[in-house]
Amino acid sequence: MWPWIAAAIAAGGLAIGTTALVRHRRQRDQLYAELAQQRQEIVERHPIAIAATADRLQLAADFARDVMVRVPRFVSDECLSALRAEALENLPRVERSFIPAHKKGGTLCYETISRYAPQCLSFYHSPAVQEWVQSITGERVYPTRDQDQSSLSLLCYNEPGDHINWHFDHNFYHGRHFTVLLSLVNESAEGGVSQSRLQRKTPTGDIVELDTSANTLVVFEGARVLHRASPTGPGDVRLMLSMTYCTDPRIHWSKEFFRRVKDTAYYGMRALWD
Repeated sequence: MWPWIAAAIAAGGLAIGTTALVRHRRQRDQLYAELAQQRQEIVERHPIAIAATADRLQLAADFARDVMVRVPRFVSDECLSALRAEALENLPRVERSFIPAHKKGGTLCYETISRYAPQCLSFYHSPAVQEWVQSITGERVYPTRDQDQSSLSLLCYNEPGDHINWHFDHNFYHGRHFTVLLSLVNESAEGGVSQSRLQRKTPTGDIVELDTSANTLVVFEGARVLHRASPTGPGDVRLMLSMTYCTDPRIHWSKEFFRRVKDTAYYGMRALWD
């Protein structure tokens, strides 16, 4: 008799849990829909002023060879100041994480940026920015899903030892997937840039360092580039606006699950159901 009672209790608990999860997902999807409805107006109110004069044909050729390029002085000084101010104002909202031998640092997720950082949100959805990414990669690109908290995030390296070790940016979407970084703050307490460096490893094993001074845009195909951010030193502050674009925003449910598992490294266990 007792096994039947235990089985009934377990089945009841599973049903209650499933119902709660479905209700939560519906509420979250409704939230994402509401944020998406507000987005176009935000983008129009906060236009992005691009100042870059780099030769896009040369950038495209370099990207075809290295799958990674940098563009110096990408936005106007006024635009950078606005983006930087938003990033600094939102530091109290950053979620910090530490995974031994892998990463230590803070992250501001897509949802929080959507609520509190309109200039940063506008940058990600700016048609002008996307056109630049397309001209470099040679592909028509789209923002990744609203449910993906890493679609747009602020990477915060502002405590000693903040870093992320060698890794690829796994592609969970159909088609190709690109990572775009805009350096908003990169400074040390003594002046100059922080000790944290963006580095890539070439197929031959050589380590190449990219200059990520403030206002530098970096575009790369993360699934094909082994890269890392080396540790910060005392007094260093390095804030990077991190964006992902893809050629096809569709995703299989199984890859959606593994994408969420990956994001627990940044946002904790809530990434599995939020």
